[in-house]
Amino acid sequence: MSTTQQSSGEPTTASSTDPFARSSAAPSAARALDRVRKLFAKAESVAGTPEAEILLERAYGLLAKYGVDEALARSGPEAQPAEVVVLDHPVAGRYQPDQVSLVASLAAAMHCRAVTSTRRDGTRVVHVVGVRRHVERVGMLAGALTGIMLAAAARQRPAPGVPAVTHRKSFMTGFAHEVGRRLAAAEGGAVAVSTDAAGAGLVLRSDAQRADSELRRRFPSAVRGARRRLGSSGIQEGRRVGGSVDLGQSRFGGGRRQIGA
Repeated sequence: MSTTQQSSGEPTTASSTDPFARSSAAPSAARALDRVRKLFAKAESVAGTPEAEILLERAYGLLAKYGVDEALARSGPEAQPAEVVVLDHPVAGRYQPDQVSLVASLAAAMHCRAVTSTRRDGTRVVHVVGVRRHVERVGMLAGALTGIMLAAAARQRPAPGVPAVTHRKSFMTGFAHEVGRRLAAAEGGAVAVSTDAAGAGLVLRSDAQRADSELRRRFPSAVRGARRRLGSSGIQEGRRVGGSVDLGQSRFGGGRRQIGA
């Protein structure tokens, strides 16, 4: 996965560490979003258990409908472009580059773009740039899936002669790749079964283009960073586990670093 690094300095932005704090969603959408947030929070608290899978299935189903319904609402001739925002997602604990890669995969699948930086206190932050509704979804998914990924990685047992850290990092690479791939496919499936697939598709493509433009505007000094070197011992297992995370397709058709540039 390619990355881009910006040397120093914080951008002057309207970003928020909580994308829900200023949400302009209608009351019904706000209620659905609150339900999704609670489901993800509960799933994260029991990560790695069968209960978590059930909770995630419900949450992903609501989340897919939430995103597509909003895109349809913006497909009419009188619709105004949605606000583009930045979510600051702090990364803490072990395996920070792997956590960053997961957030980047989620952002790309949901029509957003991601940049990372390190604050003066040493905290690593992923800045997710995109239309507010998509950024909200990335924020929820990042919180839930990071816990699931780290818990699954901790349970990995490498083959003899393979360092545990190396194996776990490659596992998380496979996990992030597969989750991102499946989410992108799920987004396409949800659009395909919507009431106006062509209109929703145009809106979502425009959203991704606007995220690209806003990222370049807010982070003009970004430069491409070095590609990470990882072992391959755990990649296939990571993809298998990432493929087993229920994303709800059955209900809806199935320095700074820029990620995925």
